[in-house]
Amino acid sequence: MNARIATMIAITMTVIAALFMAQGCDLRSMTSLEVPPDIKGTIAHGPEDVDREYTLAEVDFVVTEWRSYVDRNNGYLLAAVKDAEERYALAGSLIDLGVGIGTEAASTLPGGAIIVSGLTLLTGLFMKRPGEDKRVSKEKEDSYNAGLEEGRRLADAVKAELSKPQEPQA
Repeated sequence: MNARIATMIAITMTVIAALFMAQGCDLRSMTSLEVPPDIKGTIAHGPEDVDREYTLAEVDFVVTEWRSYVDRNNGYLLAAVKDAEERYALAGSLIDLGVGIGTEAASTLPGGAIIVSGLTLLTGLFMKRPGEDKRVSKEKEDSYNAGLEEGRRLADAVKAELSKPQEPQA
């Protein structure tokens, strides 16, 4: 028998045996799952779970925990939004009621219409003027650019000072 044929048969048998053994392994539990750190921290049930490595076999657990976290916090957010909208509606109703009562009462006073008009004009002083957002944005941008320029100037001055040759101290 030729040694080359015997070697080929031995290698073939070894590969077939290795494949059969590998077929019995759970590759999902051997394949790591890269879970983002923020999600790991969110689904952790304790400090030891924050650094835990998950496998592909645990993907259902990770997804279920993440979805329950998102659903729970969406519920909290929606409840907070609803509460804020109710408070806003209540405050708006109280203000409208107060203005309505004040307007009615002012009409019975001498000069009441002038007082209501004056208060309305004062309220207008606190409202945004047309183009106010653009003006404020431009001011912020100009201020930011001026700060950058001043920072560059100071950095150049420090570089120049550091690059000067030092005179020996006596």
